[in-house]
Amino acid sequence: MDWSRFYEWQVGRELRATFLAGLEALHDRPPGFAIDLGCGDGLETRELIRLGWRVLAIDSDPGVDERVRAVVGADTVAAAGADGAPALEVWQRDFADIRELPDADFVYAGFSLPFCEPSRFPYLWADIRESLRPGAVFAGELFGPDDAWFGRTGMNFHSVSGVEAMLDGLEVVQLIEDNQDGRSFEGPKHWHVFHIVARAEG
Repeated sequence: MDWSRFYEWQVGRELRATFLAGLEALHDRPPGFAIDLGCGDGLETRELIRLGWRVLAIDSDPGVDERVRAVVGADTVAAAGADGAPALEVWQRDFADIRELPDADFVYAGFSLPFCEPSRFPYLWADIRESLRPGAVFAGELFGPDDAWFGRTGMNFHSVSGVEAMLDGLEVVQLIEDNQDGRSFEGPKHWHVFHIVARAEG
């Protein structure tokens, strides 16, 4: 997929519903440190920083640093938390190259995790689980086997039981399964998506 063209195609979109549900699950937690995995066009990163969060934005696209900083805005990027840490850090990195994630209060992965190599995905998911501080929230999507892209090279897919097993030990705030026709950047598409919001114990 041409990710740069995809992000251009998404210009003007609204904040994703799963992201907003994740924020709602954090309603009693003050802004802290968030990770935006597969940050894409940077829209959710911008919203987090606007709300007072510090954000590590990660994406494999070579233009991610310039694009996200442009979307967030120079004045916002220059903002710092009470400890003087920068509001934004950007990693241009493929999921396969991530070996450890910093501890976080919120991890968001909007439609990005399915594009991790299947052999690497269990390690990435373990990294995500380990990064969640007590009471922290994960929000994001996984794809199911009925998805039209099932079997594509470099993508991972999961059954309902597999998703439930992955969430074992977390408080499941939301688990919505969409299995319906829709549209994608490439045209008409059948989607099989799990929209997840889950909270770590503590």
